Amino acid sequence: MRRRQAVLMTLIIVSLFILIKTVSAQTSLVANITREDEYVWGGDSNSYVADLESGHWTVVVNSDSFWDLEVKITVATDSGYTNVIAESGTDYGNYPRVDFELASDSTVYILVSENSVYSDTSGFYRIGVYDDAHIPGFFESLSFFELMMLFAILAIMIPVFLCLILVRRSRRAPQRMMDTISVEAPVHVIPERHQGSIQTHGSRTTTVRLPVECPSCGAQISHESVDWTGPLEAQCGYCGATMRATLENI
Repeated sequence: MRRRQAVLMTLIIVSLFILIKTVSAQTSLVANITREDEYVWGGDSNSYVADLESGHWTVVVNSDSFWDLEVKITVATDSGYTNVIAESGTDYGNYPRVDFELASDSTVYILVSENSVYSDTSGFYRIGVYDDAHIPGFFESLSFFELMMLFAILAIMIPVFLCLILVRRSRRAPQRMMDTISVEAPVHVIPERHQGSIQTHGSRTTTVRLPVECPSCGAQISHESVDWTGPLEAQCGYCGATMRATLENI
């Protein structure tokens, strides 16, 4: 008789221990509030409970890339996870996000399970359940360490890109100066010292060379688009900038 009572008491104590452990293992989540510094071991899982209003919800787990953590999320309406309403993945790997709909205000249970093939990943993570108006953006999902890494990369890459752009422009500038076209110019714009060396057309015009594009506004240059304002000086008809002409044989 005493032996049976001892066995019964042992079973009751074990049952209470399991029940207390199950209840205490379920951490509360508050809607749209992120829990920081959660940790899961390889092959283990963490359980959460949240009271949510009806509508569309998304569970997001973020972990620093340092940990290389792989997780799966299961959402159910009971603590035993028999009535599953959403699951982030069905295979091994990292599935850190899942969304679901609630037709009415409900209590949901969220299980975060380590989900690598060999159950050998572990680490810290952040978790939250959010409505559509509070889902974390890209920068909000990054940890402080990841933000610092991103800023460091940008601080290096931006000057490099700027230098490449400046070098490319400096190489193209001489080429643009060399690209010229032949246009007709009145003889009176030719300096006197070159009057004897030019070939005239009907004693009224001669051929000179101008840039293909206006150095100031980039407009295409033609005989009709310039006004001659002085010795070998032409004015862009679009922006009024002055450009220098050269003689064909000089």
